[in-house]
Amino acid sequence: MKKHLATPLFNSIIVLLILFTASCKAPEPRKPVSRNTSSTTEISIENNKKIYAAEEAAIEKVIAGLDQKFERSTNGFYYSFTKKDSVKGKTPVFGDRVTFEYNVIALNGDTIYNKEELSPITKSMEQEYGIFRGMRDALKLMQVDEEATFYFPSYTGYGYYGDQDRIGTNVAFKSDVKLLGINLEE
Repeated sequence: MKKHLATPLFNSIIVLLILFTASCKAPEPRKPVSRNTSSTTEISIENNKKIYAAEEAAIEKVIAGLDQKFERSTNGFYYSFTKKDSVKGKTPVFGDRVTFEYNVIALNGDTIYNKEELSPITKSMEQEYGIFRGMRDALKLMQVDEEATFYFPSYTGYGYYGDQDRIGTNVAFKSDVKLLGINLEE
């Protein structure tokens, strides 16, 4: 009689094990959720184009009223040398340490930072912190003891975030720069 009781229980366990293993599949990876951000990206691109065009127009309006002749660099900023060495010399390159002085002036002429607050500053040309992109590119045009005036659109200056202090979002500005030395130690 014990054999008859064990057989249905044993058969039930076997059936349950077969059903359990048959129902277990290999785990399937989840499919990524696809989000269509192209419209958001396109709106952002259009907004940035409008900001850039407005800044470009504002800079061109300011420099049109000046006696100096300004050139537009391939990097997007405008510049004019106020003191230029007639002999071609060394200009900073990636890896050099430079010492320079500069100020930051709003397009309307208000001083945001005077050179005494910021200068002199010694930085490596590839160092991200301390030299904004436009300034690194601007310094590469200069020789020691040369002075120049630069007009930076926000995308070459402090950009969308500003400097988290006096320079706000998307602010184009002017900067008078003097290169004091190349490869100087701090």
